[in-house]
Amino acid sequence: MRKQTLFLTLLLLAHPLLAADSHPARTFFPDFYSDPKQIWTFPVQEQTWKNPHVWLVLGLSTASFSLDGRPAERLREDDSFRDFNEAFTSSAADIVVAVAPLALLAIGEISRDQDFRSYGWKSGEAALDGFLVVTIAKAATQRARPHEGKPCGFWEGGNSFPSGHATVVWAVAATTASHFGRHRWVPWVVYPLAGLISFSRVSSGNHFPSDVVFGSVIGFAIGRHVVQ
Repeated sequence: MRKQTLFLTLLLLAHPLLAADSHPARTFFPDFYSDPKQIWTFPVQEQTWKNPHVWLVLGLSTASFSLDGRPAERLREDDSFRDFNEAFTSSAADIVVAVAPLALLAIGEISRDQDFRSYGWKSGEAALDGFLVVTIAKAATQRARPHEGKPCGFWEGGNSFPSGHATVVWAVAATTASHFGRHRWVPWVVYPLAGLISFSRVSSGNHFPSDVVFGSVIGFAIGRHVVQ
């Protein structure tokens, strides 16, 4: 529901601004409609597999499935994470992640600051791209949630893989770090925050580690793609 609200908010903001040729809203919807093609064809592009970083990330992501059994179960049973889970899995945490980019977008529109304007639209685009990819991936994999006791429970009618929270938060984090890359402190803030939110999805029992790892990788890739 929060993602649909974000989309409608961006639509309402864009409507009166599309007449301005230089306004980033003019490219928001064309980019949003073209992004899925580039995202889904990424695995079949020849240059993708020539990049050694792709193989490294794929190997580490695949290895995360080995953590879905007893290691993840012990983490879920650890009561020392109770306060941490309450803080990072609360609705307030979700609202902060959603509101921060919108707030900068609003500041940009009010002050006519092109940098904040561009960031606001790009972060919204990344979040919506991530939501779209996750929705399709969840429907295709239908993985059971951890509380159902099926670590390998794909095609069980669930919606665990990949983690939507991890995907969206890393998409926004990567967009933020890339867009404001001239400020060296920005990545040191947004990436650890994204990591904490993602970790909380495992420690709270909402997701398996592999759900979160794959979601984080997808989100990071989407965020970098949107900015570049």
